[in-house]
Amino acid sequence: MRIIQNFTDKELENLLYEFYKYFETGFDFEEFLKPFLESIGLSEVVVTQKTRDGGIDLIAVKDGLFEINNIDNVKYRIQAKRNKPASSISPEKIDALRGNLGFNEKGLFITTAKVSARAKEQAVIKDPYKPVFVIDGIDLVRICIEKQIGFAYRPVFSREAINEFTNKATISQNSKTIANKKESDVQTNEVTKIITANDVRCSLISVPRYIVDSINNNTLKQKLVVIINSSDKYELTYSPARKYLYLPNSKSFFLKYGIIQDDGSVLPKEAVWTIDDQQTIFINIQ
Repeated sequence: MRIIQNFTDKELENLLYEFYKYFETGFDFEEFLKPFLESIGLSEVVVTQKTRDGGIDLIAVKDGLFEINNIDNVKYRIQAKRNKPASSISPEKIDALRGNLGFNEKGLFITTAKVSARAKEQAVIKDPYKPVFVIDGIDLVRICIEKQIGFAYRPVFSREAINEFTNKATISQNSKTIANKKESDVQTNEVTKIITANDVRCSLISVPRYIVDSINNNTLKQKLVVIINSSDKYELTYSPARKYLYLPNSKSFFLKYGIIQDDGSVLPKEAVWTIDDQQTIFINIQ
């Protein structure tokens, strides 16, 4: 199903309030999070409410690439807060979760309240060995919409959806020649990564791990030159902590490259990435 993601702030706030009211108690919210976490890729999810494990409400595992002896699994300790949507969570409450983390463990703080973007980022970078990731109320609603959890939909006619179905949509053909660069100047290794609805939601582009490893190590945010489809040049902020390129005018950017459609729906697209010796990033959006 094609899901329209272009909601107004007011629409999202109303959806969050209805979502919040559904859970009569914090325990109800925790019980919901068990299947929710499984739907976003975690396994072995356990609700710990009966033992009150140091303030931890759930525990879960992110399976690694190799399952032999669980050598590269990561354990998550999760705190759930069913707070009023209009309220804000202080960084101190999020940071307290870090004290319950052990070796090779990560924290996940999930709330129906508000958390500032700065508080979310600081929770990750404050201690890279014990990062805490935050999903606030609006994030939670958006993920549920994307995963089709708990929200019903009315059909809306979309000309773009029919064009896509009948292969009549115009697909721009990207030049194979990278502007102002000799072929020998650019690494031949390419990596493909989908620009997702989550990227659109967060106003960013997640950087592939291969490109991350090729960027000069810097613990601070830095500006990088990015060339899209051989000709469009941008100077974007790169966050080494969260490994993304921030888009200050994200809606116009995603509209330009057809990731946000005219009807407001999101169409994920493949992007082919390369990086040269001068740390210039080249992205061809298919």
